Amino acid sequence: MQKLLLNWIYMLCVMGGMVNAVSILKYSHTVSHFTGYVSKMAISLGNKDFIQFFNFIMVMISFMVGSTIAGYMVDKREFSLRRRYGASMIILGIFLIVLYFFLGKSLLFFYYLPFMIGIQNGLFISYNGVVVRTSHITGSITDIGVYIGHILRGQKEDKWKLYFCFFIVISFFGGGLAGLILFTIFKGIVFYMIGLIYIAIGVIYFYLRYRYRNVLHYTDDNYRFKTRN
Repeated sequence: MQKLLLNWIYMLCVMGGMVNAVSILKYSHTVSHFTGYVSKMAISLGNKDFIQFFNFIMVMISFMVGSTIAGYMVDKREFSLRRRYGASMIILGIFLIVLYFFLGKSLLFFYYLPFMIGIQNGLFISYNGVVVRTSHITGSITDIGVYIGHILRGQKEDKWKLYFCFFIVISFFGGGLAGLILFTIFKGIVFYMIGLIYIAIGVIYFYLRYRYRNVLHYTDDNYRFKTRN
């Protein structure tokens, strides 16, 4: 079960990389990380490019609003099959398809992308004590270095964390590569495909909950899953 759940998390990392890559290709903007945005905001303001400055502000606000909604939906920091991850993915996918159909050429659709990634990223805070970010990999790359250092010190129990973070990076990279290929072939239609994949990820989540309904034991304090002995 643990392996299946990890693979499900990796799928979201793939989607984070895919959405970000397609956004760069179509709009020349990232929608998943904002360190560079803050620097660009300062440069835009200094150059009195207020239109660009406003655009950066809107992208960041959209992401933050999405994260706020995620924080309202999820009251605990640890991953749990009990939470509404599946429904969130399905709703995000449906809205992506509908909004692109009606507003595909509007900036309003573009602002939905960071909003969507903000929700996705905010839903996952930690998994077995490891911080999880499915929209960017700066933290994961940092953690890889830290865990390598721990292992060199003899802390072999951190090996699985190293592998976990490594596969997050690989998943994000694979998603970006897939996004490039799909966008090159299908152009804007790729957003319909991404929406359908999000819906499929949500359905898979409900399948996992259903499949393991008889072996999951939920505690009242943190809702984490445990297998029965």
